[in-house]
Formats: sequence, C-alpha cells, structure tokens
Amino acid sequence: MLIHLQLHKAGIYTPPCSAGFPTAKLPSYTIFWQAFPQLHDTLFTPKSAAYSELTIVKQDVNASISGHPQVLEFISAYNQAFNGFDDHLNSQLIQTWESVKRNQQEAVLSAELFTRLAPIALIDKYQAYQFLNNQWQLISADLEMMQTEGFAATKQVDPNIVIKKKDGKDTEVQDGWKGHILPFDLVQQTYLSDDLQALAAKEARLAEIASTLEEILESLTEEEKEQDTVKESKDGFANTEVGKAAKAFLKEQKDIKAKFADESYEAKIICANKLIDEEKALKKTVKDAAAALHLKTKTTIETLTDEQVNNLLHLKWIAPLTTELAAMPNSVISQLTSQVQALADKYAVTYSQVANEIKTTEQELADIMGELTGNEFDMQGLTELTSLLKGK
Repeated sequence: MLIHLQLHKAGIYTPPCSAGFPTAKLPSYTIFWQAFPQLHDTLFTPKSAAYSELTIVKQDVNASISGHPQVLEFISAYNQAFNGFDDHLNSQLIQTWESVKRNQQEAVLSAELFTRLAPIALIDKYQAYQFLNNQWQLISADLEMMQTEGFAATKQVDPNIVIKKKDGKDTEVQDGWKGHILPFDLVQQTYLSDDLQALAAKEARLAEIASTLEEILESLTEEEKEQDTVKESKDGFANTEVGKAAKAFLKEQKDIKAKFADESYEAKIICANKLIDEEKALKKTVKDAAAALHLKTKTTIETLTDEQVNNLLHLKWIAPLTTELAAMPNSVISQLTSQVQALADKYAVTYSQVANEIKTTEQELADIMGELTGNEFDMQGLTELTSLLKGK
C-alpha cells in the first residue's frame, strides 16, 4: 500500500488508457460505409465498445482505399453509367443543332443526367447538374448565334475591339481578330499545335534568359554593382554599357590570349552581353511568330471543313462537361481518403513511440524506487522489481 501510494504521488503510476481512436468519430462516415461495407472492415478493427483502430499502417491509407475492390467497382459502375454520354450529347446538340429547342433542351439533358446517376451512390447529383447548367449557358449562347446566323457563323472571325488611351481619351481600336464562335486558343491547340509549341519553346527560352541574367546580376559584388554596366536602380543591367564593356573585355582577352576565369567580373559581363543580344533577337522573333500564328489561326477558322467545326464544337461544348463528370467518383474517394488519413494521423501512435515511453517509464520507476521505504518484505520485493526494470 505504501509503495503504491508513493508511486501515485510521484506521478509515475497511471492507469493504462485505450489505444486507437474513439469509435464515435466514425458515424460521420456512415454514408461511405453503407456503400463500402467491406472497405470499413478492411480499414478498422473495434478494440472495445468505445475505441477502434486502423487495421493498416497510416502510410497505406490511400492505396488501401483506392485499390479496394468495392471502390474499384464503384468507379467502374459510374463509368459504365456514363458510357456513351458524350455521343448522346453530340447527337442532341451538334448533329441536330438546327432543331434544338433552346428553352427545353437543358431540361431534357438534365433528365438524362439524373437517369444515369440514379443507381450511383455517393455522387452529389446537384453538383453534377451544376456542371451541366454552367456549360449549358455557353452552349445556348452559341446555338442562338448559329440558329440566327447560320452554320457559317462558326467559320467567322470578328475584329477584336479593345479600349486604349489616345490623346488622354478612351478610344476603341482593333487589336487583331477573335473567333465569332470558335476561340483562337482552341483552334490553335487542335489544328496548329506545332506552331503553338514552337512559339511556346521560344517564350520559355526568353524566360530562361531573364532568369540567368538575374542570377548573374545577383552574383556580382556590391562594388561591381556600382559599375556603369548596372542600372542605378540596381535591378538590372544597363544593356548599352554591358555591350561596350563586353567588347573591351573580349579585345583584352584576345590580346592576352587567355580566357577570364568563369567567376570573374569580366567573364560575367561577356556572358550577360551574349544573353542580352540573344534576348533582343528572340523577342523580335517571338513577336513576329505570334503575329504570324494569329493570322494563320484566322485563316484556319475561315477555311475549316464542317467536320472540323463539329470536332471543335465538341471540344468547346461537350468535352469540358464530360471531363468534370468523369472526375466526380475520384473526387468522392479523395474526400473519404483525406478524412480517414486525417483520423489516422491524429490518433496514430507508432510502435517505437510506445516502446520509448515504456522504456522511459521503467527507468523512472527504477530511479524512484531507491527513495521508497517499507518493511523488510517490501524492500526485498522492491529490489527484485528494480533489477527487472533495469534489465538485470
């Protein structure tokens, strides 16, 4: 009794507590477990009426959920439910665009959407409808122009009018062209991808040059930054002065028949000058290429075949919707995974943590026992227990 009392007062003796997490945390997942009862049993094991624990290590939560047969079956069933949906939309909206009743068509498509979703659990049907509704606004506006102006409207380009300051006043001016129905960027990505990628590569090189020039500038000493080659603001090179200095350094390098050390001020200025020259030439190339691509896109739209127009309408109207719908089951699974992972992280206690806590507590117990008092029988028991705790 005396020993237990002193251990309790010392704060060393405490009753063991249950591991795992409160089972009460699980009811919020009821909707998931109704859909995936076997997944629940795979993930959790009840330890008592009040506590449960993860059956798997927390690092395996994502793999265990995403690879579970019931989850895979759920995704497969969803995909099967929407099999052919894009073809259905294509038939309803593109192939018969002239006869589409715009004031009724959204309701027809919504009914089809809900019919396909009816047997699928967990999916937010009104979120799916919102995807449809958002896309329908764009489709309806395009259909109105096509039904009013004819199919030729899809191959039409309009002046791109912007507001610019002229003599201190806002003035409307033309800044290139834009598609009447089909966006320039969509046409470029679909039918002018080689030109687009070539332009993007040049723009990427420009960004790389700017970054390298910044690195060279930052590598200069404070004294070097006081030279005429650097702007007074110290935020960039003075290009003209860099050119003059580089020319002089190159002549000096030729005269001494040796290259400057890579980390020398002279070598950095020579390198910066090469980059500045490349940047200047490349900026003009990019500007010319962008202008050429713009005009090529205009011509491409005006000479599209009907089949190409239909393909572009599919990409503009239907593909964004089907992409959003296709992502919905994975979004549901990601939500479940995040919640289970958060639960696992919050209540996780690793074996090494438990082992360390036990070892520390044993040492504390052994140390305090040297201060305990009792009769001869108690002290004999204490000596044996101390030896056991210390591993002797």
